[in-house]
Amino acid sequence: MTQAPLLIAHGLTAGYGKIDILHDVSLEVRAGEIVSIIGPNGAGKSTAFKTIVGFLRPREGRVIFNGEEITGLRPDLVLRRGLAYVPQGRIVLPQMTVLENLEMGAYTERDPARVAAALERVYALFPILGERRRQKAGTMSGGEQQMVAIARALMTSPRLILLDEPSLGLSPKFVTLIFEKLLEMKRGGFTLTLVEQNATRALAVADRGYVLELGKNRFEGPGQRLLADPEVKRLYLGG
Repeated sequence: MTQAPLLIAHGLTAGYGKIDILHDVSLEVRAGEIVSIIGPNGAGKSTAFKTIVGFLRPREGRVIFNGEEITGLRPDLVLRRGLAYVPQGRIVLPQMTVLENLEMGAYTERDPARVAAALERVYALFPILGERRRQKAGTMSGGEQQMVAIARALMTSPRLILLDEPSLGLSPKFVTLIFEKLLEMKRGGFTLTLVEQNATRALAVADRGYVLELGKNRFEGPGQRLLADPEVKRLYLGG
């Protein structure tokens, strides 16, 4: 029997004020996958994430996570169900240390042993964070701050992590490192969905991908197939 998707977003229509950005957008994520969402600026990619995690309430459509409806649920309640969100912009608490930032990510966890185990796990994934755990996050480079933001989301051992533009504004070295870490996270059992402007990189690591355009589904399929698709190349990959 085929396992049900971990996340189903079906027929989402949502936006800001009276302006709809998403128009009947649907996507699915299965446990253990990396799913990448690409498309031009203004396509609705980040709006889709904000609707899934509860910052926006859809006018139409449903969000099902782990078999439960979470449509319009508050973001803190969505997080408690195991759906973590890493917004774009490397958002860290600059005056707090790396360790304090990570501990803030575990605010829903009451068991000190589980927090300690989560710290061990993120330090194994990002050794530099362990080395610099006493350093203030605001004094770190952009790429290091992005590691803090991703590691903080891992502190609750989420079933699914949504990452909005994880490589945005990073140096080529850190772009490569972040995508390597995403694959390492997948090998470690995490399920990931990312919105990315770096479409070629995003599809290269993806099991499956979605292309949004003007707030609508345009293409979907295995990442490698989308990478090789002449129309996707022409429109979105600069080919």
